[in-house]
Amino acid sequence: MALVGKGSRWIVVDGTAYRWRLRGRPTYSQGLAWSPCTFAVEHADTPGRMWMVTTNQPHPGN
Repeated sequence: MALVGKGSRWIVVDGTAYRWRLRGRPTYSQGLAWSPCTFAVEHADTPGRMWMVTTNQPHPGN
């Protein structure tokens, strides 16, 4: 499964390009601050493999 292109952003880390996407609206548990912000990251050159990154911050939509 590849990351949806609409709404995704590009970032370059140490010369390697990645795409990342944050869910537009927080989930129910994120809205109540029960779970932290999570976003998806994928390598720009080889789509299909994704990492789910979980932070210790609340969703910015709160």
